[in-house]
Amino acid sequence: MNDSLNAAILPPGTKIGVYHIQRAIASGGMAEVYYAIHQELRRPSAIKILRPSLAADEVHLQRFMQEARAAASLVHPNIVQVYDVGQDGEHRYIAQEYIPGCNLRQYLARSGNDAPHKPDTIATTNPSDNDRQLSIRETLSVLLQVLAALNKSAASGIVHRDIKPENIMLTQDGDVKVADFGLARLLLAEDPQLTHAGTTLGTPMYMSPEQIQEGNVDIRSDLYSLGVTLYHMLAGRPPFTGETPLALAMQHVQAPVPDIGQFRNDVPPTLRELLTRLLAKQPQGRPSSPAEVLNLLRSGRHSDLQRDWPDQTVPFPGVATSNATGPLQATLALQAKLRPKSARSRRMLLPLLAMIAYLTTSFGIGAMLAFSTPLRLFESQEEFYWDIPKQADAESQYRWALLNIEGSQLAKWEAVEHFFPKQDDPLNRLYAGLASLQLARAQFDRKNPEAARKALMSTLDDGEMSKIMRALAYLQLAEIAAAAGKEDERDAAMQRAVEIAAKQEAIGSEDLPRLDENVRLMDKAIQDIWFKQRGQ
Repeated sequence: MNDSLNAAILPPGTKIGVYHIQRAIASGGMAEVYYAIHQELRRPSAIKILRPSLAADEVHLQRFMQEARAAASLVHPNIVQVYDVGQDGEHRYIAQEYIPGCNLRQYLARSGNDAPHKPDTIATTNPSDNDRQLSIRETLSVLLQVLAALNKSAASGIVHRDIKPENIMLTQDGDVKVADFGLARLLLAEDPQLTHAGTTLGTPMYMSPEQIQEGNVDIRSDLYSLGVTLYHMLAGRPPFTGETPLALAMQHVQAPVPDIGQFRNDVPPTLRELLTRLLAKQPQGRPSSPAEVLNLLRSGRHSDLQRDWPDQTVPFPGVATSNATGPLQATLALQAKLRPKSARSRRMLLPLLAMIAYLTTSFGIGAMLAFSTPLRLFESQEEFYWDIPKQADAESQYRWALLNIEGSQLAKWEAVEHFFPKQDDPLNRLYAGLASLQLARAQFDRKNPEAARKALMSTLDDGEMSKIMRALAYLQLAEIAAAAGKEDERDAAMQRAVEIAAKQEAIGSEDLPRLDENVRLMDKAIQDIWFKQRGQ
């Protein structure tokens, strides 16, 4: 794989202790995470391996091992179980429970139209373009199980410090597990050096005021973070937002909590009261323990919560499937219309794919992919290329890459041809060509022009690749050369693109305007050359 950022990723088959690495799952701030199999027990596991640069740092190493010891002491059905802590050569690792599924953040991000349980009454204000509001029953099921996990950790003197939707895992059957006690500290054995090194660890979107201001926290800080998560589940958005982390943090410290009623009007009084108490600015104003919160909820079990009280876990249909949605729905709608229905439509597809290439260049997609989703330990049970799951066909693989921001932003484009070799099918070749253009753009954005050129040459060296794809590749080569100040290379690439555009038999009349639109998004010098040579 050409991802220099993932150069340290361990390849499949690597043995770490008694575990055989199968594939990379995710990358976190302190560790890489892999799906692995216990050699003797044949037990699937998630292996977290501390980054080598951090393993050499004694403070980080202490924090990593403290995380392992803290998490290993927590045995509970609503907590991701730690199996093993060890060292294999230079690798320090934690082996923990592996459960297919998704996290709550991913579940919330699914389209509201996909929700199996819609709230009965929702206020007219739309809380978000992407996140949905969970039903009261779903919300209670998640809330009760997270509280059970926190009740266990509180009894062990452990504060999670990073309760948020990304660390709340869901299975299709409705089980909820709290993951990543990586920011927890043992309150019974605090280390001043560790406290100094990481007092503000956490996520500002869900962080308590005292964690933001002082860093000295107890279980009531976790309850505040749970309150923010509860608000998010009910409203479809967290209570506070900010343009910068500091602005967001100050909202938690100073701003009043927006009334949940402006987003929906079916929230029972018991949950309204709970939100008020959990989101109190001062710890003294919150419940003192998860057990107190559980008692408050139980008080409403036979009154306003009776109708929605979950006597058993509430299934979460579809949590193990791709649930990406976002601002590229227009592109997806176009691609759906272009999906061939017959041999004839396959032949007709080629000119129209230029439009997809235009719509999906980095000029439209780059800003949308700037946000990255944090580490997850749940995933679908599918075939993988590194951390990229295989889809049904080349088109679906390409669409998945467009919409997903998790994992390697390079590997997802490589995966299109990896799973669907271009020599096997004309459609595979078309989507492999589109993916190579996207891969080149991603490499170029990472200041890696040579890798970008290599990706483009894979398209240009393919004698069966369509002319429109070759023209687009030459245009990108020209852009790369222009950025490097190489005018001769720029002009040569532009000349080749113009020559292709001049051949009516190579490019249909419908494609030329789309090439023109693509060029108008490029450097002005490239625009001048293009339109001058095309006589416009």
